[in-house]
Amino acid sequence: MTFMVEATNYCYKVMPFGLKNARATYQRLMVRIRSPMLGRNVQAYVDDMIVTSIKANQHVTDFEELFANIARYNLKLNPNKCVFGVPTGKFFGFMWTERGIKANPNKCATIMEMRSSTNVKEVQRLTGRMIALSRFLSTSGDKGYLYFQCLKKNDHLSGPMSVKRLLSS
Repeated sequence: MTFMVEATNYCYKVMPFGLKNARATYQRLMVRIRSPMLGRNVQAYVDDMIVTSIKANQHVTDFEELFANIARYNLKLNPNKCVFGVPTGKFFGFMWTERGIKANPNKCATIMEMRSSTNVKEVQRLTGRMIALSRFLSTSGDKGYLYFQCLKKNDHLSGPMSVKRLLSS
């Protein structure tokens, strides 16, 4: 992105994150430069990365590979945001453990504490939260079918009474 002021041209040396599609552009770049490692020993989303080694003795080698990749593309890490040697933690909204990815208990509690939906906006909130946890729910599509039906643009579903009637059936 460049712009002109009087007779001078200016351009950013780094991408400003206020741009509408800056996150998507940055994500595509990260996927391109980390493609040999993604899914194998590195997971990445925008500017967050996690090194997931299958064996403990492989972890240092996996970090060396990531650091070589970071140096190759002249990227920088913020040391205040780096954490190393953590066996479990929250990442990408999930709990990452030595045994795999698990649902974040806080997200589950949020759904459990919700009151019954009485209008379309509340159904939208619920379906959004259900989608975030869908990978942990068997047949989540079947279980959420009525909720998604509430969100279709049908005349017979407008108004809070129709939402209550559909969800109670």
